[in-house]
Amino acid sequence: MSHRASPPRALRARAVLSSALSALFLAACGTPVSDAGPNEVPPPLEQGTLLHELKLSATRTVRFIESAPGEVVIAESGHMDIDAARLEEVSKTDTFEGRELADIYLSLVPGAKRADVPAALVQAQGRIAMARLVQARQAPRESVLATQAPPEGASPLDSERGPSAASLNDTWDWVGDKAWFRSNFCSVTATQSVSCITDYWYGSYSGAKDNTVYFRAVGLAAGFDSTAYFYSKYKSCSIWPWEGCEWPVSYSVTLQPRHYMTLTWNTGPRSRWAGIDQSNDRVYLSTIWSTASSTPPPAQEPCNVYARAHATTCYNIDGSISSISNTLCADACAGSYSTASQWATQALGTQTCLGAYAGCCQYYVDQNFNRCGG
Repeated sequence: MSHRASPPRALRARAVLSSALSALFLAACGTPVSDAGPNEVPPPLEQGTLLHELKLSATRTVRFIESAPGEVVIAESGHMDIDAARLEEVSKTDTFEGRELADIYLSLVPGAKRADVPAALVQAQGRIAMARLVQARQAPRESVLATQAPPEGASPLDSERGPSAASLNDTWDWVGDKAWFRSNFCSVTATQSVSCITDYWYGSYSGAKDNTVYFRAVGLAAGFDSTAYFYSKYKSCSIWPWEGCEWPVSYSVTLQPRHYMTLTWNTGPRSRWAGIDQSNDRVYLSTIWSTASSTPPPAQEPCNVYARAHATTCYNIDGSISSISNTLCADACAGSYSTASQWATQALGTQTCLGAYAGCCQYYVDQNFNRCGG
């Protein structure tokens, strides 16, 4: 292209967060749970808790956002033409897959040392580790529930809805634009899979990808005059107090013309998908994922005994008593009380670090399900 630079969720069969707690956390973060099917465009939403933000240039920003305990997304935004060189550099190696938040931060801040990593990212990594344990135990049961659930409407699997977009700017090299996007965002390694969609509008969907441990979605508002709505969801199934599955929104954003957003998760096994919608101009969408299909599922254990972990005194970073004291809890069900207690503690640990430390909560475990917290 010669005319420009190349652009570019309370008990489950295994340890789980209590439904009351999950609702409390999500309300606090402003992240509503949507029961819409995966291929329905959700309303805009406030994102989660901003852990840290890096302003890397006048147009390029990377944000670390926790939308639920242990559910951290790395969201990079920028201009697909101005930041083309950086995008092409990043796309050559999938630098975020399998890496901890601290390592990702260090890769983005040249010269930074381990001691420079923000405390919020270090603490969030602990919640991610706990969440992975919880998700791994839930995955086998969730897979069964998903197959038993009634149809969720039109399947979004690798679908492209709407006619091919017309050229609103006939002087632009759209062929080169699409070739650049496919080259930089649709190439995968031997362990990855990809869905790549270009030139469609009235809704483009990447498809539901099951048991992803790594998931990256890239959305571009390719037109020069129109915004695009870009979002991602994940499947959440439950067996108590009701049984079924839903698709909460994990992230959504309105992209300005010629702007992009990259969303990256490194999580326990989750079913995810992404979508982008624009009624009158071009949108590009890419998803790359790795699954846990090669990892044997955890050994099943009967759900005979229940336990609840209660947070008592919680501390702020400055050591003062936190307002969330005595408000958090998490439940688990296992074959023995000791195992259920361990899993309940791990589930509580996805919401806060545990212990008499700054930023953490003290706790105890019992079988009192009439209260939540100390």
